[in-house]
Order: sequence, then structure tokens, then C-alpha cells
Amino acid sequence: MSADSDIRLAILGCGAVTELGHLPAAGQLRNARVTVLVDSNADRRERLAAAFNVTHTAGDVEGCWDNFDAAIVALPHALHAPVSIKLLQHGKSVLVEKPMALTVAECDAMIGAAQQAGAVLAVGLVRRFIRSLRLARILIADGFLGRIASFDFREGNIYNWPVASDFFFRRETAGGGVLFDTGAHTLDTLLFLLGDFADVDYSDDAEGGVDANCLLNLRLQNGTAGVVELSRTRRLRNTAIVHGERGVLELAFGSSNLKLSVPDQPYVLAGSVAGLTEADQTQDYLQLMTSQLEDFLDSIRAGRQPAADGTIGKSSIRLIETCYRQRKPLVLPWEHALSATG
Repeated sequence: MSADSDIRLAILGCGAVTELGHLPAAGQLRNARVTVLVDSNADRRERLAAAFNVTHTAGDVEGCWDNFDAAIVALPHALHAPVSIKLLQHGKSVLVEKPMALTVAECDAMIGAAQQAGAVLAVGLVRRFIRSLRLARILIADGFLGRIASFDFREGNIYNWPVASDFFFRRETAGGGVLFDTGAHTLDTLLFLLGDFADVDYSDDAEGGVDANCLLNLRLQNGTAGVVELSRTRRLRNTAIVHGERGVLELAFGSSNLKLSVPDQPYVLAGSVAGLTEADQTQDYLQLMTSQLEDFLDSIRAGRQPAADGTIGKSSIRLIETCYRQRKPLVLPWEHALSATG
């Protein structure tokens, strides 16, 4: 496919991420257009089609195969694998939202379907396009911080995503709670910066439902140990801190802000990591989603792997699956206080 080829996109799932991210991002690009919206909610898909000038809508992808070349899968988590595999088997390249799937076995089936079809499989790990994260990875890999001693990742907010359905809060459709949702991004950031994990001690507050708070104590394959805490009920620090023998990096989640400090110095270098051109100075959510979509489309045209392919997407699912397999009950801070006073 040439660089000038006009790629027609179908988006399956018309929830908030499609309305706020995928559709506006597609509108920023030349040589790409959304031609099909698929969702079981007719009112929602028709409203978005009218707002974004999409010509075809349907409750199911059947009957639409001739109207698109590639697809974005933004459905409930439990549908990511079966729907993506079906699309790939029809020769359609796929950008599937995070988390890639519910299990490693599903991830492997998706990767196999893409390989057999000769199609592109990309995973919506949009934070991989944040400049500060990319710079931090270079600094760590080049030994700028020296030996990495530890890490501390804390990400949490009172849940406020404008959901279009309740699938996020049901185990059978979401697969889990904050670990599967926010954690897919947080854990991918950890693996991207520091490498794969060796073992993990995991606890959460699911109690038979979905987790709203969880804690991971991790040891990586390179021997580095650290902690990851996630919450849907509390605002946490919302940064990743990496301690090296020659300095400490702190990255804000979801933005290009970065802070660097060095031992025995009273100064901190802090700010936003910018691009080289004036138009490239800041990165907001829409710019990140546009960069992700550009990468997906370019990988189709150039016949290359996307920035976050199926193997990368599977890595965080393997860690999440390991956590859930050995989960322990989480003791929250206020429970410590109650037991002490009791």
C-alpha cells in the first residue's frame, strides 16, 4: 500500500474513547477516514455518525466488510480478542484498545491470526507516544542514571471517566478492575522503561467483584525491586519515580512532564519535554491519540510493526494474569487505623 493510499476505517464500539479520542484523531489526518461505525446502541452510533460525518453504521460488522480496510476495536474488554480475531481473519488490520485481551492465551490467538493473515495488529497503549516517557527510556538505557536501584509508581484518581455503559464495573465484561483498566497503561510504562518482571506479590480489594485499589510489589528480571499502587477511589501521586545511583527521574502519568534530580545537589531540572518544532511543543490527549493512529496507518502502508504490537500488548497482560492468579486481600490505610484503635 502506498503512502498516498486512502485508508478507510471502521470503529467498533461507540463509547467515550471513540467519541473523545478515535473519531477526533481520525479527523486530524489526511489519507484516512472513518467510513463505518459499529455499536449495538443505535442512538449512540447514529449520533456520532452525524457529528463526525460517517456514512455507514451498523449493529454488527457483518455486511460491512466491503466498506472499510482496517478497524479500531473499542469494545468491552471481553470482546477484544474474539472480535479482533474475526477482523484479522477477514484480512483487516486492527488497532485494539487496551487491555489487549483478558488472557495470554487470547493474546497468542490474536497474534497468530494477524501473522496468518499478513495483517497489522496494534494495541492502544497510547502512552508510548509521550515524549517524556521516550526520553526517560533513552536515559535509563544509556546508563545516564547509573544502576537502577528501585522504582515507585503510584496512579490513582476518583473515577470520573464518562462511561457509556456499565461494562467497566462487571467482571465478566471488563475482566477486572483498576488493574486491567488504568493498570494496563501503568504496567506497560513500567515494562517499557525497565524491562520484564520476574515475580510479583499482589493484593487488591476485589472481594469477588472488580478491584478498585491494588498494590504490587515487583522484582524485575534485572533484579530491580519496586512498588506499583493503583486506585479508582483515591487521588494518588500520579507519577512514576525511578531511583538510580546517579539520579532520580520522576514522570507524570499521561503528560510530558519530567523531573530530574541528582544526589547532593540542591537543584531539580523540571519541565515538559517538547519536540524540536514550534508546533511540537505540547502534547494533549488528542495529539497522543492522533500520533497513535498515524503510527497504525503508517505500519499498514509500510508493512512494518507498529510501536505497540501484539507481543508488547501481551507483556502487560501476562503480568496482570499473574497478579490475579495469586491475589491476596488488600489491607487499606484506614483499616490499619481502625485495627489500631480497636
